[in-house]
Amino acid sequence: MKAPRIALASLVLLAIACGSQTQNQARMVARRASRIDTQQSREDRSRCDANQPGRTMSEYDTNSDGIPDVRKVYQVSGEGLEVRSTLICREADLDHNGTKDLFRFYNSEGRTIREEEDRDFDGHIDVISFFDRGEVVRRELDTNRDGQVDMRVFYRERRPYRAERELNSNNSPDFRADYWEYYDARGSVVRMGWDYNGDERADQWDRTDRVTPNMPAVPDESEQTSAEGGAPTTQDASAPRG
Repeated sequence: MKAPRIALASLVLLAIACGSQTQNQARMVARRASRIDTQQSREDRSRCDANQPGRTMSEYDTNSDGIPDVRKVYQVSGEGLEVRSTLICREADLDHNGTKDLFRFYNSEGRTIREEEDRDFDGHIDVISFFDRGEVVRRELDTNRDGQVDMRVFYRERRPYRAERELNSNNSPDFRADYWEYYDARGSVVRMGWDYNGDERADQWDRTDRVTPNMPAVPDESEQTSAEGGAPTTQDASAPRG
């Protein structure tokens, strides 16, 4: 009788473990990092619905803790020898706390079109990246954690070249820039603009790379006379223009 009891106890423990793992998986699926809500974000997240017709899903446990932290959704198309699976959504729990904090969405060709990130792991999306032909072209950020975009950074050849911010917070859900920055090839700010009257146009521009040019000084009459007489002039030609 002892053997059946041991077997029964093992089955109970196995059932508890499986139930706990199922609960953990359900918890991971249920807890989504999201706050910035737009029509495009809702459409993109629908790509992660593996229950739609013609879709399959796979999950991975990258740190061997018994909880899957990466989930991929594929769209199956074609028939017979022409059937193929295209990745349309990838979700990841980067800090392994049970909440997915990175969502990447792909088009029908498998190219990345958009990505949502919770970079500070507070359970809310704070960075959205937009892609064109696999390259980041724009990022939108929620830097003050109010659930609204207050900064946009534009990229060219994988480098940021311009940014716009909404420094004066308002209750409007629309992004209204009142500060601009331009960057050089090293990513350093070289030009800044401010909008003081709220018309979304810069009222003042300033540059951090401005250098006062060194211009040759024009000698006065006495120095010209001295120079004509052969005496050397004493004016410092390297003095900046006043």
